[in-house]
Formats: sequence, structure tokens, C-alpha cells
Amino acid sequence: MKSNIFLLSLSTLLFIGSISSCKKIEGCTDVTALNYDPDAEVDKGCLYTGLIPVEIHMHQYFGDEEVVAGTVYDINGVQTQIDIAQYYVSNIFLVDADGTEVPAQGVYLLIHPEEEEYEIGDFPEGNYTKIMFDIGIDSATNHGDPSLYAIGDPLGAQFPNMHWGWSFGYIFLRVDGEADMNADGTPDNPDGLFEMHIGTDHYVATIEIDLPVTISASSENIFHLKTQWNTFFTDVDLATDNTTHSTDNLPLTNLVYGNIFDMFSSEY
Repeated sequence: MKSNIFLLSLSTLLFIGSISSCKKIEGCTDVTALNYDPDAEVDKGCLYTGLIPVEIHMHQYFGDEEVVAGTVYDINGVQTQIDIAQYYVSNIFLVDADGTEVPAQGVYLLIHPEEEEYEIGDFPEGNYTKIMFDIGIDSATNHGDPSLYAIGDPLGAQFPNMHWGWSFGYIFLRVDGEADMNADGTPDNPDGLFEMHIGTDHYVATIEIDLPVTISASSENIFHLKTQWNTFFTDVDLATDNTTHSTDNLPLTNLVYGNIFDMFSSEY
């Protein structure tokens, strides 16, 4: 009888011990919360007081001139009219003074010269040193269905079109215009019409910009950024090689894709 009691007690202790050893660390698992615990495995509540709405202002230039659709610019000695210049921004992170990367959850922006102000969500108060974002769209979203999004959503149907179809996905960056191909000083239509459409999963470009910003109820809470479109055309001869849809002219695609990384900077 004593033997049976001893075995039962031992089994109970082993069972309790196994439960204790499997117990997961509880805490806040949301990196955007004020009480985020990087070691937490089970979410037991997060605090969001002190969250502040944040914007980015994207100012777009050719040299010192602000971009205006339909304007003619001298690009590497070629008179070029830019009719469309727009791109997707996603995967946005703000980096705080401790190096913690705080994401803008589920934000996708379609940036174009006609609009400068874009909301990117609410962030905890504090000092931030850097903004990071992708020019392009993550693979899972890239191969989704634009018809599932409401009209007006950046990922929905657009005019001009920003989507090739399920296989290739979205056009991450689109520039259309007219170039002076016969050197008479005037952009040629239709002979000089060109399209530069950059996309596919391979051509997502991650941008990092050092930009100290304090987010608080009494601050501006805006990241002022600059896009230099003339940098996109570095080493491009628009009179002789000016059209790509990513896979049909890989040398030009790779050239302008490399230029994307140098297009963006702080406005100040």
C-alpha cells in the first residue's frame, strides 16, 4: 500500500514538473506597444497610451525643380517630358534611439508628385534616428489580387495601371514620358515615347535614411523626405535606350534599379 502511495506521489510531482517546464513566458508581444517584451512568448496585454499619428512628406525633384507631370527636363543632355512618375512604398520602420525597429503595420503607399503628405500610422512617443522602407511590395502581397481592395486603396486597381497580373505582380516604380530621339530639342511623339516599369520580387529596394525626429504630442511628427528623379536616370541615355518592363531589358533594368538606392534622402 505504501508503495502505491509513493508511486502516485512521484507521478504527481513529475506531472507538475512537466507543466512547469513547458510554461511559456508571458508579456506583451507587440513591438509597437510601450511595454513590449522581446522575450515574451504569450501575449498578456499591451499598453498603447502615448501613441502619436505620424506622417511622411515626400518632396519630389528634378535637380532644384519640383516635379510636375508634363514638364520637359534636360536629362543627361536629352530633352525629356515626364508624364508619369510614381512608386510604391511599403515595409516602413522607424528606428528609435535604442536601435529598436518599430513597424508601420500594414501600410502601403503609392507615391506620386501630385501628393506630398502620407499617413503611416501611430507610433510611441520618443526619439527616432532613422526611417527605413521598401520601394516595392513584399512577395505575398505582390502576388495577391488587386480586385480584393477597395477603390482608392493603393493596392487596388489604378489608372495608370500599376499591376501586370498575378505572375509578375505590381509595378513597383513607373516612369513614362517622351524623349528627344532626333536631337532637335523637342521630345518626340510617338517615336520618342518610353516606359520604365520596374517590378517582380527580385527588384524590391530597401532604403535607409538617417533622420533624427522626436515624436511627441507637442512635435510636428513628420518625416520630410526628398526624391531626386534625376538620380534615377544616372548613366541612362534616353535618346537610345529608354524602355524596360523589367524582364525585357535587363541591362537597363539593373542600371536604374541600382540608381533607386541613391534617390532618397532627408529634406533637411
